[in-house]
Amino acid sequence: MLGIVCYHYLSSYMKVSEFFPLGLFIIYLILWKVDSLRFSPVMSVLALVILFSFGFLRLQDHRLDTESAHLMWQSGAVMAYQGTIVEEPVEKARSVNVRFDVHRALVDSIWQEAVGRINLYVAKEQGRELKYGDRLLVKGTPQPTSAPSNPGEFDFANYLVYNNIFHQQFVGDDFVRLGGSTPNPVKARSVQLRNYCKERLIAHIDNREVRSVMLAIVLGIKNELDNDLQGAFSASGAMHVLAVSGLHVGIIYAIVLLVFKKLRVDQQKGRWWIAVISILVLWCYAFLTGLSPSVLRAVTMFSFIALAKAMNRNSNIYNTLAASAFVLLWYNPYLLMSVGFQLSYLAVFGIVYLQPKLYQLITINNYLLDKVWAITCVSLAAQIATAPLSMLYFHQFPTYFLISNLFIIPAAFVMLIMGLLMLLSSSVPLVGEGLGWLIELFVQVVNTLVFFVRDLPGSTLEGIRITTGETWLVYAVFIFIILLFYKRRFSYLMISFMVVCIFAVSQIGFREKYVDSGTFRLLDVSNNAVADFRYGTNSRLLADSVFKADQSKRRFHFEPGRLLAGSNLRPEDDQLPLVSRDFMGNKVVCFKGETFLFLQKPLPSVVLKSEALTIDHLVISHNAVKDLEQVTDKLVFESLLIDTSNKPYIAEKLIKQAAKLDLSAHSISRHGYFEKQWTE
Repeated sequence: MLGIVCYHYLSSYMKVSEFFPLGLFIIYLILWKVDSLRFSPVMSVLALVILFSFGFLRLQDHRLDTESAHLMWQSGAVMAYQGTIVEEPVEKARSVNVRFDVHRALVDSIWQEAVGRINLYVAKEQGRELKYGDRLLVKGTPQPTSAPSNPGEFDFANYLVYNNIFHQQFVGDDFVRLGGSTPNPVKARSVQLRNYCKERLIAHIDNREVRSVMLAIVLGIKNELDNDLQGAFSASGAMHVLAVSGLHVGIIYAIVLLVFKKLRVDQQKGRWWIAVISILVLWCYAFLTGLSPSVLRAVTMFSFIALAKAMNRNSNIYNTLAASAFVLLWYNPYLLMSVGFQLSYLAVFGIVYLQPKLYQLITINNYLLDKVWAITCVSLAAQIATAPLSMLYFHQFPTYFLISNLFIIPAAFVMLIMGLLMLLSSSVPLVGEGLGWLIELFVQVVNTLVFFVRDLPGSTLEGIRITTGETWLVYAVFIFIILLFYKRRFSYLMISFMVVCIFAVSQIGFREKYVDSGTFRLLDVSNNAVADFRYGTNSRLLADSVFKADQSKRRFHFEPGRLLAGSNLRPEDDQLPLVSRDFMGNKVVCFKGETFLFLQKPLPSVVLKSEALTIDHLVISHNAVKDLEQVTDKLVFESLLIDTSNKPYIAEKLIKQAAKLDLSAHSISRHGYFEKQWTE
């Protein structure tokens, strides 16, 4: 893991030769032959360095941009390219997202071999016809992925790098389908089976919300879920149920073991039969879900567990889990950067270590209450292990996760079983309809409970802001507290207290940084005029109602910047008072001694000299000004700001005119977001 991380962040500063680990391995063998006991410490260090080198070199080999034929290193302009769709296309709000592997490129009018993976956006109508394995001829020049457009915004370019993607293009309908192929026949069949199963579930479940939940739980298809439903599951601490991963694969594995137990199969004599059939069933389920990365990760993990049990070796579960992680990272080193990978392994390690210890704290003789306590311990162990990382990535914490998991974990078991039974019996008359009715009734009850937990007072702590370093500090506190109970040494309590103090100082320092400062930001949100004022922890958003109602845009473009400044996130909670007045149908705002005119409507063609206005910043929106001559005789201003609600050609024209007039001008579409700060 350290080798993978070092290559990703430090490959431009350090190199590792392919012969380096080979040489170390030869030295290792010599020392082992001479005297393995005597040289054991040296051999341990050598083993770690060899593994580090393998991680470094494996990622180097995995990345496509290290090849000379990569699109990034083409000497001329790429005019067109051919390739294959390597993942099932995903339908978005306005387009279809396609992951595309390039095989040939037209460079300076000459076709030549090329490599590279591109993130394509295709027109919705034409994109609906595309499928995994289609070969396309695409016209145009793919663009390198760009950095985040706004402060704190999700680094989508870096996320694409983790998927070996360095270019993207908005294609529209400028492509030709050349036919189909099978880059991976197994995956192609798996995707076909998943799509068939999707149609079976849709045919027997009429309720849209129920259908979306079942598609997510059984097949891992989440694009049917609406924002409100996802938000409810997330706020109640039940979001993990909607992502097919370790929980679902664990349920399948538990069912297989239960069947063998009911059949009274000898656990020792039949252990290999149990392992082989368990692994076969798990991989069949992975095949059913389209061999998605999260399911492959979980199935690999449980396959190693099944093999370890069959071998009946005196090994601990931690080595088994580590071995599965090693294999997964060898297959795809960038899985290490996946949030799902990190959370899955942390949750499993937390459950394996903490759950038995928590469960032993209380002995309950009642069967039902004992099961409730067992589920509570599982939820608590998993939450302790994953909470710091979840707060780092998602900036929230579900306070009632113990309540929701009491019903959502058993419910997930029931829903998964009913969904699989539906797929097996959907063609049987009346059975499919009956199961569909039962599923709708059950899932509606579950959804009602999820929304009930979501609506409880204080169900979610939002706006949590911690850094990567502070996340490590929180984990350090957990580790030292565990050591306190395990070793029973007072020194661990003192160390944990000191770490808490360091964390507190870090948080207080962050708050103090912004307590007496102000900020004005004009954000880069396509086709939107979005301005945000902040002083201390209070803010005020100026935007149209469409943007304020679009939760996905707010979460992606707007809220991360506020979070960085420690301000309240929701526009409906804004408390910053702004002094403003009307100027010919437009708003003038005074903030920190400077004036801003937000020009969204054209000014009258004739303005009296007495009505002329002197301001500091002119913000032009919605094509209100098409020529600076329309305002230069009516307004006196020092700074011109042009947001993305203006048409690009108008923005470019205004920028050129401002340059001739020697005015300070900033176009959001050309220069990125604008920010002005005041510090007292």
